[in-house]
Amino acid sequence: MKEILKGAIVRILTKKILITVGIPAAIIIFFLLVIGGAVLTIFSDNPSSSGTGDGLGTCGQLINVPEKVQKYRGTVEKELEKQGFTKDYTNCMIAQIMQESGGNPPDVFQASESKYGKIGMIDSVEESVEQGVKRWVEIKKQIESKGFPFSIDLLLQTYNFGSNYLNWLDKTNQLYSLDTAFEYSAMFYEKLKSQGIYKCHFPEQKNKACYGDFMYVPHIKRYISDVTVDPSMKGDFQFPFVGINFVVTSEYGPRWGTLHAGIDLVAYDGAPVSSIGDGIVIDSRFSNSYGNVITIQHPNGVFSRYAHLSKRTVSTGEKVKKGQTIGAQGNTGASQGSHLHFETRRGNDYKKGTSFNPRDLLPFPPDQS
Repeated sequence: MKEILKGAIVRILTKKILITVGIPAAIIIFFLLVIGGAVLTIFSDNPSSSGTGDGLGTCGQLINVPEKVQKYRGTVEKELEKQGFTKDYTNCMIAQIMQESGGNPPDVFQASESKYGKIGMIDSVEESVEQGVKRWVEIKKQIESKGFPFSIDLLLQTYNFGSNYLNWLDKTNQLYSLDTAFEYSAMFYEKLKSQGIYKCHFPEQKNKACYGDFMYVPHIKRYISDVTVDPSMKGDFQFPFVGINFVVTSEYGPRWGTLHAGIDLVAYDGAPVSSIGDGIVIDSRFSNSYGNVITIQHPNGVFSRYAHLSKRTVSTGEKVKKGQTIGAQGNTGASQGSHLHFETRRGNDYKKGTSFNPRDLLPFPPDQS
């Protein structure tokens, strides 16, 4: 929460100063550094007293979940409170009960195997909910200990596959996706299919991915309107220039007869460029057009791209944190002057259809071109 407050203050100060007219640049920079630094110091010395403290958002609204399942809400919330977990996850857990058992007691979470090593041992709803919540707590701690950016999708799929899925993702430098879930399921099915324990139940498994349910997350999402970390996403991100005065020189949209798929920002040549959020570097290379370019996958389906960098300080496969320096503003590739070309996308590609205006994610200052 502290970092969100810091980012918010820097954004407010930057925006107000940028639109001020008639003041010499030296005075503007002086006030930005001195006043902004003082205010940030005040906030950094005081803990937050609002929200859950984890910035993870909520689980959205339930859909198509009957009363026979929703009646367990009180039991789930009571257990969440008992184990010190935020009630923001209640709807996710109710949707999970719907997927696991349809609300049929006693083992509504189908948690017997995780507790006793075999099915059919849990004989009360309360014990099932206790074990289900316990697994959530354990998996969240495991995600954090391995340095993964938290996402409910990752937690749910790990619940289904078991904690070894996290170990495999960590070893292979990947994040949760349907592709990685399919790959993991197929790999383990190949090892275990001779035992005759696992069977394929739906066409998407292609008679390969039959260990666990690689589509566990979308199956649960059938019963919930939104299972992302933060429905608005805005609270999870900050500017690529942290605490640095910068201007917007070119907007997202049509330019010279084609789509300019990002927004151009100018601080100063060599200015440190930071990751806008937690994630994994899925591309760090030199491109003839983008120059030194870095693409980061974030846990809520957003991809951020940073182009024309003078240097790159992170490599493909590396995990990064929000605000971590990943490179520096530059003039490499097809560039007409030192700047940062910044993109936000829904996929790791260069198609027009996956990009969206970065202003939909962050409150950039007015265009100064």
